[in-house]
Amino acid sequence: MQKTLTLLFFVFSISIFSQEYLNKIENYDIQLYKHLDSLTVENKISVEDYFKFSKPFSKWDIRPIKYEKIWALDSIRISSEIPNFFWGGFSQRYEFTEKQAGDKPNEFLDKGLIDENSNINFLKNNIEKFNILCSLVEKSKNTIFLNQPSIQRIDNVFKENNIYWSYIIPEKSPFPISTKSKIEKKYNFTSKQIQILDKMEEINIYSIVKTEKGIFLLLDGFTDNSYGFYYSFKNTMERDNHLFEIMKEQKINEQFFYYIAN
Repeated sequence: MQKTLTLLFFVFSISIFSQEYLNKIENYDIQLYKHLDSLTVENKISVEDYFKFSKPFSKWDIRPIKYEKIWALDSIRISSEIPNFFWGGFSQRYEFTEKQAGDKPNEFLDKGLIDENSNINFLKNNIEKFNILCSLVEKSKNTIFLNQPSIQRIDNVFKENNIYWSYIIPEKSPFPISTKSKIEKKYNFTSKQIQILDKMEEINIYSIVKTEKGIFLLLDGFTDNSYGFYYSFKNTMERDNHLFEIMKEQKINEQFFYYIAN
């Protein structure tokens, strides 16, 4: 029995160890940084568009979905650290001072705090619309939704300029984005998916993430930070999701919470 437990512990340890050292040899993080850097230069991407596309779950969100810790930037790091390092580099490209760049995340979180009461009141005044949206998402087989000006996403498929596309993810890459993409010629959003995207726009939700415990409805985001609402399947706030490090929560009713994540 003891030998079996020892073997299981060894296998488990190897599994955890190997997950944390994903990307150490391949350096996909460096490749992605150079790729995004070249895009901002060659396509003359404005800082506003950089902010838009680097929001949580938009097309340049580099955070690993499946792994909380991986090897990145010469060390084992939690996934939420990586976009902040990227922002530190890109902020220089956009001529932000080090202090201005460092203040941006806190300014974003402060806005989530300042707007808390008005955001909660907005939900209360539109509770039926939120309930309908959450019901549609709960019944859907999809888990990630994005609806921003010029780009939409459902799970791994994006729609941009009326073209459906997805990333070609290397087999060993822990990241949800890559330097290559492909056109999804035969793909179209279904009527139910379009209904969800339309409902999101109607109540100012730019992204939705469904988990086994509930639904995150994002009002806004910056790098790894976000604020918005959480619809709970179990009447409790979800606090163990590495993509949402909850710094503040406020219960609104039995199922809805207001949250701020850093």
